Amino acid sequence: MNYQTKKDVWVAILLFGITGFIVTYSFIQSDTFFMIIGVILLIAVVWFWFTVRYKVDEGQLMIKFGPFTKKIDILDIEQIRLVRSLKLSPALSVTRLEITYGYDHRVIRISPADKNLFVKQLMSINPDIEFE
Repeated sequence: MNYQTKKDVWVAILLFGITGFIVTYSFIQSDTFFMIIGVILLIAVVWFWFTVRYKVDEGQLMIKFGPFTKKIDILDIEQIRLVRSLKLSPALSVTRLEITYGYDHRVIRISPADKNLFVKQLMSINPDIEFE
């Protein structure tokens, strides 16, 4: 099943505002280097904004963000917690699910729009997941 990410308006304002400022400033200053950096940054922000999604399929959680895909075996998930965070992650909302997985207790934060359905599906596959 596919899940879209929750997108906070203020995250959009922050991401596109900073990017827009850099692009605008570089064009006003006629600085070619910063123009190139600004345009690359704008392309990256737009790409990430429209491609962040999560998929549960064949016992795996697949997290897609921009050109990157992260796969997590659902049976390796130990804990899911609801958190508020601004840390860099494949999430476009402050309200996130923090997933702890693997023998070395790695952590990833994601923000599916329907958190309840998402957690229920993961727990139906791995009932040993601890949910806080």
